[in-house]
Amino acid sequence: MLCVALDLPLPARYFHRMIGNAHISSRRIPRQQRSRQTVEAVLAAVPLVMKRHGAAAITTNRIAEVAGVSIGSLYQYFPDKKSVFHALHERHVGDVRNMLERHMAAHKSSSFSELVVDLVEELVDLHSVDAPLHEVISASVNEGPEHFRHALRAVFEPAIAQRGPENMHRILFVLPSLVEGVVHGAALSPFTIREAKGEAVKATLAYLSAHPELGR
Repeated sequence: MLCVALDLPLPARYFHRMIGNAHISSRRIPRQQRSRQTVEAVLAAVPLVMKRHGAAAITTNRIAEVAGVSIGSLYQYFPDKKSVFHALHERHVGDVRNMLERHMAAHKSSSFSELVVDLVEELVDLHSVDAPLHEVISASVNEGPEHFRHALRAVFEPAIAQRGPENMHRILFVLPSLVEGVVHGAALSPFTIREAKGEAVKATLAYLSAHPELGR
């Protein structure tokens, strides 16, 4: 069985570009425990507002009300609703980064198909948590899908390079886009998570089967 060389750490640049720097710089950083608790309460309130009242009801006033903090306290750390979404996006970026790093470490001796299929399944699970809210945040932040593809490319590139296919650049263009699409599509599908993952895996394997040079 061919092995996947995944010793190198995932390049941080693929994740640093996923965060809106303007919104980071405009936010006050919580230093004390009470301040951190306020920020956590605000962020935890957003999915609750979404579930109870829908996306249109996500306003800074409603978030503050559900969080149990004053609107003034919210504005100390988040100048507007979009900055709240950026903070939630940053948290999601951190979750994705941690998952990809664990995945790379766990698949040092895996075939390429095993690497990709397991990655798709884990990503669908991760993106299925509060999927409607994730869609709202992605639409607001804008950077999400593009930089998600960059992160996937960083995972796939060393594994594909090891096999040396002549059309490596074409595969690296298509495969990250395919995985990003099926993951986000599956997370928002009307099917069960198991069914959605199954369809996402089928689509991914269909593409891989067209490139036997990658190895099974």
